[in-house]
Amino acid sequence: MALIVSTAVVGYVYLNTDPVISGTEPAADAQAVIGPPELSLPPVPVSPVSLPASKEAAEGDAEAVTAAAPIDPNVLTGRWAMLFNVMLLKNGCERFEKVNDYRATLYKQERIGGELGEGQTTQLKVRHEPFSVYMKWLTGDRGRQLIYVDGQNDGNMLIQLGGVKGRLLGVLQIDPNGAQSKKESRYPITGAGLLNMARKILQHRERDLANNCEGVHCEVHDDQMLNDRPCYLFVTTYDSPDYSETYRKSMLYVDKELSLPVCVRNYTWAVDADPEKLDEQTLIEFYSYSDIETGIELADPDFDAGNRKYRMRR
Repeated sequence: MALIVSTAVVGYVYLNTDPVISGTEPAADAQAVIGPPELSLPPVPVSPVSLPASKEAAEGDAEAVTAAAPIDPNVLTGRWAMLFNVMLLKNGCERFEKVNDYRATLYKQERIGGELGEGQTTQLKVRHEPFSVYMKWLTGDRGRQLIYVDGQNDGNMLIQLGGVKGRLLGVLQIDPNGAQSKKESRYPITGAGLLNMARKILQHRERDLANNCEGVHCEVHDDQMLNDRPCYLFVTTYDSPDYSETYRKSMLYVDKELSLPVCVRNYTWAVDADPEKLDEQTLIEFYSYSDIETGIELADPDFDAGNRKYRMRR
């Protein structure tokens, strides 16, 4: 009877705990940031109470808001703010393309299928050539691991779920562009990382400039802090869905040293949202990178499911 009880206890612990390799620090995960970063946001223009129904109505509302809004000499606005944003992102991309690899803590929260999911915090490793990603979940499906390497595993991600499911099912191969992946993430793993996020944002800002900033307003606030790092905060708003089908507003923190976006909160459109809780009810994307370490010389074993430190069951 004692043997049966002991075997059952050992089996339960094995299936429900994340193993720790000898020589590692068990407290490392517990010390990591597992929640959204504390953001100190400056006052920004309040969105109109009623959302515009058309492009023409939006133009009239925008003129009224602009006429009533006070002018802050310390805030750069308009086309110059947009140009400054593009310049920073281009500079950051050019410099970060020369970085071989990095690791960071990533916080992600997305709205998928109209529902805003719970925020997730993961440990992240990225190598640029060949493009490789390793992720380990610290919240949510705690213990889940993901590996993707460009050109390997028939283009699939390798995923081991956390807890009992991961121990029983082992490593799964999942198409990063398939229906199953889209149920859990707005973007495929092939677009993960700081550099890809910067490129995506840059495409939107360059499109706005190409349209002569029609229907879009941009302002930059200096002297902002995020995770104890100095940043610029760019606030971009659109007059109506005619100018941006998905995004109504974007709040982007650009790290001054890296010239890269380290935090972005994007908001979508809504018809029946409470004006006093508009941002809260229309959040569509929230990404934040912290504890960024570059040049750590990641190698093939860091992106190999056979790495004994990961304990992934092949």
